[in-house]
Amino acid sequence: MKRFPHDNSPEKRSSIAHLILVLHIPGARSLKEKRHFLSGLIGRIRERYPVSVAETGYQDLWQRALVEVVMVSSDTRLPVRIFEKIVDLARSNPEIELLDSHQETL
Repeated sequence: MKRFPHDNSPEKRSSIAHLILVLHIPGARSLKEKRHFLSGLIGRIRERYPVSVAETGYQDLWQRALVEVVMVSSDTRLPVRIFEKIVDLARSNPEIELLDSHQETL
């Protein structure tokens, strides 16, 4: 059985893009301060881009965070451009250091 029986065109299918950001927050002295710094970054990402974003890892560490961003799009190039802007946004934040980033498209 076809997944989308009404559409035989593979180029019309949506793609799911996933971005992982590993962050260091050197100024955080508590989990409350860490959440303050992260909420600013996550809020700016949500305001500017049509993505879903959440802190998903290192939640018990004061100065480390794992943030994941997901986007569904029919244009496979759009998430790449948006994710580049999100990485630049994370890099430009003086309170947060971007340790690593990885993106993939499904």
